[in-house]
Amino acid sequence: MIKWLNLREVANECGFKDPRTFRENYMGKYPPDRTNAQLKWWKQTTVDRIKEIEFSCEDMTDEEGA
Repeated sequence: MIKWLNLREVANECGFKDPRTFRENYMGKYPPDRTNAQLKWWKQTTVDRIKEIEFSCEDMTDEEGA
């Protein structure tokens, strides 16, 4: 089953308090999967991919100069 998230939910998933932050900085790169007038939705799989690409960072060990 596909889970759909609106702009506010996507922003929360990405760690933003304000949906405008996601809209202004990332919506051009990651357009919604579905739209209806002014409403926009993304699939959960798309949101997971956004989080993986944009917000994942590798853990650095002390040996790597963390």
